[in-house]
Amino acid sequence: MKSWTLSFLKESASRMSLASAVRLRNYSERERSGNLCVDGMLSLRLKRPFKGDVFLRERGSDMATFEEIVVEEVYKTVLPSVKNVKTVIDLGANIGLASLYLAYHYPACQILCVEPNPETYGLLLRNVGKLNRSGRCKTLNAAVWGSHQWLAPDQKNAADRYSTFAVRAALENESSALEGYTMNEILNYSGFDRVDLLKVDIEGAERELFSSQDLSWLDRVGAIAIEFHEDSRISSGFDDKMRRYGFEICNGNKHTVLARKTFVGNE
Repeated sequence: MKSWTLSFLKESASRMSLASAVRLRNYSERERSGNLCVDGMLSLRLKRPFKGDVFLRERGSDMATFEEIVVEEVYKTVLPSVKNVKTVIDLGANIGLASLYLAYHYPACQILCVEPNPETYGLLLRNVGKLNRSGRCKTLNAAVWGSHQWLAPDQKNAADRYSTFAVRAALENESSALEGYTMNEILNYSGFDRVDLLKVDIEGAERELFSSQDLSWLDRVGAIAIEFHEDSRISSGFDDKMRRYGFEICNGNKHTVLARKTFVGNE
């Protein structure tokens, strides 16, 4: 067996079952040789950083999402700064890996997953199925926006770049339109009086979210873990608005900016 294969299996087996590590190694070899299945699905049984089965599409960006959340653990820096989390809303939930990560590390929390891409939403349902059946999770196939309106996919990247699925205001009678909800509407749908952690990765729509005339929903949020895209942090005036609503901006990492309120639950 090649030395790189042994090293790969040793590294992978530290976070998943050996059978899963072998499947991942075979996937990696097929990817290198350009032999991935168009509709192929890769199943992995994880041991850490959370436990459970996850499903990834062989083609497209799911593996990059897996690397980001499972291998790099881009939300790890949030955990020591935001404690006693009972409610989470995951905006831009994608295939559910961040929700599974947060659910595992905050075992008492309830989660609402919001994902606009219909194809990705189907895989989200599969990945969070056990969490959903346990009564800890709800899902919503929709986008968040600054106002309630119809939106459409804004395909700047290849269709299989699922993690970069973005939306824009829909044109009249556009066939691919989907519903865009305000944050207040999403909060009401969640049933949460308060959201301890709001995770935001919405491919630029954060400009619309934080440029809304009505930011009263921030009074019901304890902490925000957000990934910005292009100049959205500056153009939305995020930092000033966070301070206005009583948030402090903490040091995060190159992926995630954390803003939190300094209330007793986070001490």
